[in-house]
This record gives sequence, C-alpha cells and structure tokens, in this order.
Amino acid sequence: MTGESPAGGLSGGLLDHLREFTAAGLAYIQARLTLAGIEAKEALLHFALIIGLLAGAIGLMVFGYLFLCIALTVLIAQFLGISPGWVILALAVLHFAIAAGSVLFAVLRLRTPIFTSTLAEMRKDQQWLNQRSK
Repeated sequence: MTGESPAGGLSGGLLDHLREFTAAGLAYIQARLTLAGIEAKEALLHFALIIGLLAGAIGLMVFGYLFLCIALTVLIAQFLGISPGWVILALAVLHFAIAAGSVLFAVLRLRTPIFTSTLAEMRKDQQWLNQRSK
C-alpha cells in the first residue's frame, strides 16, 4: 500500500509531520546534550586540576609561613649571637616561590576555554538557521 506511513496512517498528514518534527527536535537536543556531557567531564578534570593546584599552593604557603616564623625566630637568636636562621629563611623563600608558581599555573589553566566544541556546534547551527530563514 503506497501512501501509508510506518505507523499505519496516511503519509503526509499533519500528525505525521508533527511527529517527525518532534523526533528531529529531540534527536537534535539529544546530540547537543551528549556533546555537552562529554565536555562537562573534560571541564570537571580541568577544574579538579585547578583545585588541586590551589590546595597545593595553600599547603606550601602554610609551610612557607612556618619556615618564615622559624627563620625570624632564629634570626632574632642570631642577632643575639646564634646563626642557623639563614638556612631556614632560604627554605621559606623556596616554599613561597613554589606556591607562587603553582598559583600562576592555576591562573593560566583557568584561562583555558572550555565547552569549545559545543559552542562551535551552536554557532554552526545558528548560522544554518539564519541562512534558512532568509
């Protein structure tokens, strides 16, 4: 029987067109959500790395602060005639330098764009819609 749709009704009817339009729209949304899900996993790893670097930087800052306090204590003792403070001060400066490098690296990673594929697909879709509406 020609002219019948797979659902058993006549093809070309309003309900068939609405069903096909709805199915196409849902397929489109599903494809975009799948892509967004993939990029969300990548973003999670991206932000986990940034959080890990910031946590490491905070830990190093705490150790730097402790070494600085010890160094100041020892320097005061050196001022009074005792001399192990410069070694501890150098360790404090080293810890602060590592912490600053970690923060700088985290800031640079934070500037990396995310969801690039999803945004590119949305732009293509928008351009296609603009061309079709003309």
